[in-house]
Amino acid sequence: MSQSPTAVAQVAGELRELILDARLAPGQPLREETLAAEYGVNRHTVRAALQQLAAARLVSFEPYKGARVRRFDDDDIRALMEYRAALEGEAVSLLVVASPDGVVRLPESVVEANAALRAACERDPGDHRAIERAHAALHHAIVEAAGSPRITEAHAGLESELLLFLNQLRSVLPATEMADQHDRLLAGIRSRGTEEIRDHLRTSAGQLIALHREAG
Repeated sequence: MSQSPTAVAQVAGELRELILDARLAPGQPLREETLAAEYGVNRHTVRAALQQLAAARLVSFEPYKGARVRRFDDDDIRALMEYRAALEGEAVSLLVVASPDGVVRLPESVVEANAALRAACERDPGDHRAIERAHAALHHAIVEAAGSPRITEAHAGLESELLLFLNQLRSVLPATEMADQHDRLLAGIRSRGTEEIRDHLRTSAGQLIALHREAG
């Protein structure tokens, strides 16, 4: 049975927002029959929407259990951070090469993105989605500053997964610390370059791994 691309995109988009708003919890089952009735579509449309979300690493399929909201385990966290370190670390290394005096010069786009993150944190510390979007935009601005289209494209493909990672980190990274942490990140990149971004990513991974161990 065929399904409407528009209907698939609509269902996938609405589920994506529910997941990234943390209104669907990590590990929560996503039953095709229930969702089909809720959205007024057939199960094939729901299945196609869930497959789109799985491709974005927001949903996982388990044998004999079906689809669930993706929950990061420790190996997932390490793998994501390793990939981000490869992309963001290489981007910063390109900025270092372009700074022969050893002081990395961050463009205004990065400074503005960091200011937008702080503004989001101070305006409404409880607006997690706005803060998480601003956080993702800052890291993407750092990558874009390197001027490598391929690295920029690869990093953009991580957006949904990064936002999911951040919404699972909410309880251990309050807004004030988020803003201060990224002020330190930019200052550190200017003086330490690639090692600073790698340390920053290791810290984030360690926070979520520690949270899992406390909960489990």
